[in-house]
Amino acid sequence: MPDEGYFGSGDNQLAYSCAIPAGEAKKVGILFVHAAGGNRLGPHRMFVELARGFNLLGYPVLRFDLSGCGDSEGDISRGDIGEEISDVAEAVRFFAGRAKLESVILFGISRGSRVCYGVMEQGGLPLAGMILLSIPMSSRAAAIKSFKGYLKEYILKLRDRKRIWKLLSGKADWVQIRRTLAIALQLKDRYGRIEKKRLVSKCPILFVYGGGDPIAAEASRYYSDKCRENELSYECHVIPDANHSFFHYKWTEEIFGLSKKWLERISG
Repeated sequence: MPDEGYFGSGDNQLAYSCAIPAGEAKKVGILFVHAAGGNRLGPHRMFVELARGFNLLGYPVLRFDLSGCGDSEGDISRGDIGEEISDVAEAVRFFAGRAKLESVILFGISRGSRVCYGVMEQGGLPLAGMILLSIPMSSRAAAIKSFKGYLKEYILKLRDRKRIWKLLSGKADWVQIRRTLAIALQLKDRYGRIEKKRLVSKCPILFVYGGGDPIAAEASRYYSDKCRENELSYECHVIPDANHSFFHYKWTEEIFGLSKKWLERISG
């Protein structure tokens, strides 16, 4: 059974779920960071499934809710990611102490991935690597493409009779739909520029994008350039047809396979 509880980050108590393999566990753990408005389950319970798989490979795992999300205290950050970077840095320290780890690998998705990347601005953290899914960037083109992509997804869903009935019966989550579209438009200036001199806790990175994600091409080029500028070891993979949140179980399985092989390479 996972160990569950709370750890402190600033004035807030953040909820976590931690699982340490029985017997001899690895000295590197995997810490999951969810997307905006999400929680430690991950999109479509992705983090739960992936954590179980990594645990079976001998990796201690920790999932947690950022401030204001899930069961954690505090307010959700709407703009600047500074507080979330602090949350993740505290989670790394807490996880390393609790599981007696030598190092930690961050596993993020969407905004959570951008937060993970920003954690390299923090010094003294035992980071062994990062697995970053659908990491976004800030630009006018990315905002427009993201907005159009989500809008297209919602329109395509209306082909399903069950979804049409849900819409007509008033059961559709209009608040979530509006928030998703608004977040897409905020990509224009939401994350700011990445400054070379600010990355101090450098580590290798695995980038994974969905071929159906409208921002994938531009964002993958941007972060590849940033990694070269900062002399970071990186790999970039695109899963054909997958969307921004990798909602299908087959894509979760593919992500796990890519991650497993990458972990073997960097540990070797």
